[in-house]
Amino acid sequence: MTILATSVEVWLISYAGCLIDMLVDSAPSAIWRDHAGSLMFAAFMLIILRPFIQFLRHAVNDIGFDCNDASLFRFCAHAHLTQQSVGWFQDDLAGRTASRLVLMGNYAAAVIFQSLNAVAFGAVYMIGIVVFMSEVDVRLALPLLAWAVIYAGLMVWIVPRAVNAMEVFMAAKSTLLGKVVDVFSNFDTDSLFANRAQIEANHTAALETTRQRLFEARQISVGLRTTTIWLEGLIIVGFVGAGIWFWSHGMATIGVVGTTIALSLRIASLAEWVMDVVGRIFEQVGSVREALRTLCQPLAIPQDPNAPDLVLNHGAIEVANVRHHYGKDGGGLDQVSLSIAAGERVGLVGPSGAGKSTLVNLILRFHAPEGGTISIDGQDLADVNLDSLRHHIGMVSQQAALLNRSVRDNIGLGQAGISQAEIEHAAKQAHAHDFILGLQDSEGRRGYDAHVGERGVKLSGGQRQRVALARVILKNVPIMILDEAISALDISVEAEIQAALRGVMQGNTVAHRLSTIAELDRIIVMDQGRIIEQGSHGELLDLGGLYATFWARQPGGVIGTDELQTPKGEAS
Repeated sequence: MTILATSVEVWLISYAGCLIDMLVDSAPSAIWRDHAGSLMFAAFMLIILRPFIQFLRHAVNDIGFDCNDASLFRFCAHAHLTQQSVGWFQDDLAGRTASRLVLMGNYAAAVIFQSLNAVAFGAVYMIGIVVFMSEVDVRLALPLLAWAVIYAGLMVWIVPRAVNAMEVFMAAKSTLLGKVVDVFSNFDTDSLFANRAQIEANHTAALETTRQRLFEARQISVGLRTTTIWLEGLIIVGFVGAGIWFWSHGMATIGVVGTTIALSLRIASLAEWVMDVVGRIFEQVGSVREALRTLCQPLAIPQDPNAPDLVLNHGAIEVANVRHHYGKDGGGLDQVSLSIAAGERVGLVGPSGAGKSTLVNLILRFHAPEGGTISIDGQDLADVNLDSLRHHIGMVSQQAALLNRSVRDNIGLGQAGISQAEIEHAAKQAHAHDFILGLQDSEGRRGYDAHVGERGVKLSGGQRQRVALARVILKNVPIMILDEAISALDISVEAEIQAALRGVMQGNTVAHRLSTIAELDRIIVMDQGRIIEQGSHGELLDLGGLYATFWARQPGGVIGTDELQTPKGEAS
């Protein structure tokens, strides 16, 4: 449609030259008699056909294409990103990734939209002018061809430099946005530990880096625009001068001269317009390239789309010679082997950095182990569908994260068709129902409709943990992983939830205090990425090792533990 619309514009310019010749060669009294058909056709083109073609062009471009392509890009990028591992997301700023996802759709769509239109306009004008001039004398097209060669050479020389400069600028801009989001998302912590001057200084440094990169990109842009204006003058002088020379030698009519003047002015304005478009394309291509470095990275944990679902019969977990150091020389896990029987209640105990969280993350397949295997009921987790794996596992962590949605949505997350009664029942078992009824957000929403803020910041730590526990209770899964899941609760509330979970989880135990971890079937003691002790509470005390040291130093107190539970008996 763009090519068709542009062809009409070129025809109208050429017809203007014909009209001039028509008026020069015809007597005033004979103009309508001899050329009525031609004049009426030109009027039809201007009043009917040209507006209709332009309508179709804009409808296809602005409605059919522009309203859909950005969403399609975002959909494809989002579908790819949601297959990335949790560990992949931990390596970048969430705000920067989200910004790249949303803006990349706009940039990519604009690149296609503007490139197609600029190429279509330029190509049709060039071809149309060459054809028109060749009908008079092919030599008339030589100035245009020479100009086109210079113009194309300039583009080839400067486009890569402009694209690279804009890519660097967009990288700095994305980093700036990520840092702003990071500060605002953690403003409570930043306000507590960093003074205002330091916050402003950090932001100013990021702003200055972004400004400097934009300054460098704009230098190229200004030089390009100045050169383009020079080329515009060159084409006007060359084109019109050639037309006048041909007319003076009797090889062209005055209409041809008029047409060359109109075409040269049109080409000059078109060249400036194309340069503006190219400038925007520079920026957008650089932005797309910068965004794709993040959005189109290969999956950190590749997934087979045909991988079978995990079939959970009992819930036995087998960890065999697992090694994982996050790509470094140390830390993580070092040749860990562990068997957890169906229904066995196991606690992980150890100092910070012992490898407890790494083991949990590998079982959840947030990371792929660098060596060894982890299986459930004999099925290697590397060979099963990840969604089905996580469908059978529930987790509550010490840092209970909630989405900025209603309490109802947070408790029923991922559970389609859950009734309000079921949500309230789970909340009551987690001792959350009473405080939920008293909630009210800034929009006036109350109770289960109240929104909890980003990461649940509008709730206390204990309230967030109880909502997260209600979510796991509602999920009713056969394998539970609890990372100090009730560490933020009062002693009295913890005891009540412990009693409730013993029944709800069909024998699963929730523990993080020494007084409750002693009730587990087995305690695994880890240090420096290895299992150094294991056994019951009594056996470990008799052993007199690290666990006994913990117990002696913290009588009745709290130690850092992670708990991993599978159900007693068959999977639910």
